[in-house]
Amino acid sequence: MQQLWAGRQAIGSRNFEAALTIAVQMLRQNPKNVDALEIKAIAQIEGGNDEDAEQTLRAAMSVAPQVAWPYAGLTELLARNGRIAEAEQLCRAALAADPRNADAHAKLADFLAMRMKAFDAAEHYRRAVELAGPEPRLLTPLGHALLRLGRLDEARARLEAAAAADPRAFGPAIYLAELEEREGNFEAAMQHLDRAERLPRPQDANLDRHRSVLLARMGKHEEALSLLDAKSDISGAELLHRGRLRERAGRHAEAWQDWKTGKAKLAAESGRRYPTEVVAALANRLASFFATAMAAELPRAKRLEDVPQPIFIVGSPRSGTTLTERILAAHSEVDAGGELPFGTDLQELAVSLAGGEWSFPAGLARAEPGWPEKLRDRYLAEAERYGLFASGARYFTDKMPTNDFWLPLLRLAFPESPVVLVRRNPLDVLTSIMAHEMTHGFNSSYRLEDAARHLALADDLMEKYSAAGFGATYHLQYESLVANQAEETERLTAAVGLEMEPAQLSFHESGAVPATPSYVQVRKPLNAGSIGNWKNYASELEPVRPLLADVLARGGYVE
Repeated sequence: MQQLWAGRQAIGSRNFEAALTIAVQMLRQNPKNVDALEIKAIAQIEGGNDEDAEQTLRAAMSVAPQVAWPYAGLTELLARNGRIAEAEQLCRAALAADPRNADAHAKLADFLAMRMKAFDAAEHYRRAVELAGPEPRLLTPLGHALLRLGRLDEARARLEAAAAADPRAFGPAIYLAELEEREGNFEAAMQHLDRAERLPRPQDANLDRHRSVLLARMGKHEEALSLLDAKSDISGAELLHRGRLRERAGRHAEAWQDWKTGKAKLAAESGRRYPTEVVAALANRLASFFATAMAAELPRAKRLEDVPQPIFIVGSPRSGTTLTERILAAHSEVDAGGELPFGTDLQELAVSLAGGEWSFPAGLARAEPGWPEKLRDRYLAEAERYGLFASGARYFTDKMPTNDFWLPLLRLAFPESPVVLVRRNPLDVLTSIMAHEMTHGFNSSYRLEDAARHLALADDLMEKYSAAGFGATYHLQYESLVANQAEETERLTAAVGLEMEPAQLSFHESGAVPATPSYVQVRKPLNAGSIGNWKNYASELEPVRPLLADVLARGGYVE
């Protein structure tokens, strides 16, 4: 006990060398002394010896798998060294050892939020709140995750509770400002930003972009631009927003430069890049197998009649998929599911059923009977968990852009479900992609060439799937929808097996605020304002036009 006290005293006085010596002595006497292992790990971490600290922390987990601190310490160490995937798995191991570990729930939620898995992040934040109580440090990220999901009422309750519990907290004020802006409550949003201005904030926090976004939403575009126009120390997100404002002011060359520089900054900060050869090889493997006679004979799952069915909406980001979803979801029999991550879940399950990564997808031909039903049931179980069965509607939409690669799996699991492919002039699509940050398409959006290459690859893959019988059941052209709203809406609705309702023509007046960059546009009536916008950037787009030759021809966009 005296040694333990001395070791803790040494840690407290930051004499880590002495603490390490004491811990080593204690462990000679008892190698399974958890307290000694804790002192040793702290001393090693503080001494900058992460490699030895990792071994010590793993030893502590082995000795005392139910104790929380070794998991927490190693999770932090792994994350600090960029080993995020390992850190996430360690959180899951901590929860397997103790499902009531609130810190592990919260940390796992942090990692899930980083991977844009807002729903699962919210679930773990909720569990952390249940276990640890309504602490602002948990309520704030929970509110943010709900905000990302478009669940604004739920987000408001958590964020207001966090602000009430800690009135000097910066995070709740910022997120409440964003929430009010999304709902169109501009005066309330500005009040939250004014309050945030007076609060202690993280060193890298800056309110310029938040104010600029709000001013732009209020129609004060010149004032919004003036906040950022002369700024030199500017973030990637600010550059993208400034570019959009400069575009509106007709300063197209400057706008494009902002987008290009902003994308480069964001990619460098996040470490995201487009793995060109890996994605091309995957697309080739998928297209080759699903074009075979063997694939044509794969079994299909039967429809479950007593549950809502998915309507899949596929197409490049910024092609009009959110608009299409809003039109369909304005129907009384359709709920908006948004960008559901279930397609990727099905792909992972299919890989397992096929016998592993190297056997996928050809191994599906040798998989045990009933595997399409397993895909179907996994998808529907996730849909129910997301609350998509609650309203009693017959259908729900799924507009996840990455579904294009896994479309055959979705068609095998749901052979009767409609698949709507939305196409738009790819040059307009690329222009819009450059103006916004998104990670869809294997992180292809950070460079123009990568975005063009992936758009062409995905479009070609969709053509090959269609030729093999696994493609879309209905094709919708964005420009035609804008030009002939009533006629195209009636055709679209009929294609999913429903009769058009009047509310679909005023889709912008109803429904929740979508949790995508299109949330402003789809709350306005249809207009042709963005059609042909690419012509303002014709010279910048010229280098990638050869990559898009087939896509342009298929869509009838060749001039």
